[in-house]
Amino acid sequence: MKILLVNYRYFISGGPEKYMFNIKRVLEEKGHEVIPFSVHSNRNVETEYSKYFVEPIGGRNATYFDEVKKTPKSIWKMITRSCYSLEVKRAIQREIRDIKPDLVYILHYVNKLSPSVIRGAKELGVPVVLRLSDYFLLCPRFDFLRNKKICEDCLVNGYASCIRNRCVKGSLFASMIRVLSMKLHRMIKIYDDVDAFITPSHFLENKLADNGFPKEKLHCIPTFTTERAADCEAGNDDGYGLYFGRITEEKGVDVVVRAYEELPDHRVKIMGDDTTDEALRLKEYVKEHHLKNIEFVGFKSGGELEQIIRNARFTIIPSIWYDNLPNTALESFKYAKPVLASNIGSLPELIVDGHNGYLFEPGSAEELAEKIRLLDSADRVREMGNNSYCRFEEKFMAEKHYEALMAVFQSVAQVKQ
Repeated sequence: MKILLVNYRYFISGGPEKYMFNIKRVLEEKGHEVIPFSVHSNRNVETEYSKYFVEPIGGRNATYFDEVKKTPKSIWKMITRSCYSLEVKRAIQREIRDIKPDLVYILHYVNKLSPSVIRGAKELGVPVVLRLSDYFLLCPRFDFLRNKKICEDCLVNGYASCIRNRCVKGSLFASMIRVLSMKLHRMIKIYDDVDAFITPSHFLENKLADNGFPKEKLHCIPTFTTERAADCEAGNDDGYGLYFGRITEEKGVDVVVRAYEELPDHRVKIMGDDTTDEALRLKEYVKEHHLKNIEFVGFKSGGELEQIIRNARFTIIPSIWYDNLPNTALESFKYAKPVLASNIGSLPELIVDGHNGYLFEPGSAEELAEKIRLLDSADRVREMGNNSYCRFEEKFMAEKHYEALMAVFQSVAQVKQ
């Protein structure tokens, strides 16, 4: 099967891109041809198909919204990429005509490519499968958060809530554009052109079904990660807890800091980009309060990343948003680590309380501290770590993901024929 893989970044920036390169590798190992469509960036992995890529909103060095210089040209491009870009539609149709894929598998496109990639494919008779990793079809902010609390006002009262509260980047303009785009997409019925939606969690699948998306098009296929690390034994650790991932507000890292403030005889490492606003705020808090048991180790990759995970006693996922099957959980399972996680979103689908970790009330540093103390027992850590790896084998192996995904691909390809 020839698959056109669409994502707005062709380099690893976060979980969606890790998935993109992982599934590309798995599909190619199974004999399929996978061809990318994306946005030009100086950080991109080299590919002969970059000739089809579109130019970014800002320069090729800009990755995030705040890095884009606001000019009339860039502002116009922001609007069209949010709403509907004819430029992007022409680019993907050119690639489709040249390579003649059997289907288009779309990951992320919002605000950088636009949903014109969907209609561009459908107009040429190519089936479209869309994988979702957040809540952009339902929430203008993508995460159902406002003032660090879960907010579903837009589902209940309409999108005026987003504009009134300036939910998107604290900006009236950005909020209005996002709401305008969502209303436009609904009006032109762009998502009717999607043949199948892939969700990593049942939580997201149910949210979509509850809000009008056809159940027969929804398919829950959990993410996967690579095989178990060699020589990794449950209960073999250096005694510290570990948070790893993005250090941003919705990830709830401040809950970890406050919990360990109550536990001066316990240690934690916080691994991730420590130059974000939230990381800088938390590092200053740790310094001002003389918390010697909390260590920010920065962003790590490769062998250094693996070693830090391997030596942890357990990992922590303290999210305050509806976290949607984070890769950090699967990486923890792969290394046979118990996981302490907020009881929110998809996380209860991953953590069976008291079996392969513990769940705690989102935002509660006190309850997290209690769960940390429970893992002072080496026997309990060993048992839960082994259960984590069993959970990984049962649900999150590459082969299981591939088989489920191919069943969906083959069903929509048959519909095409």
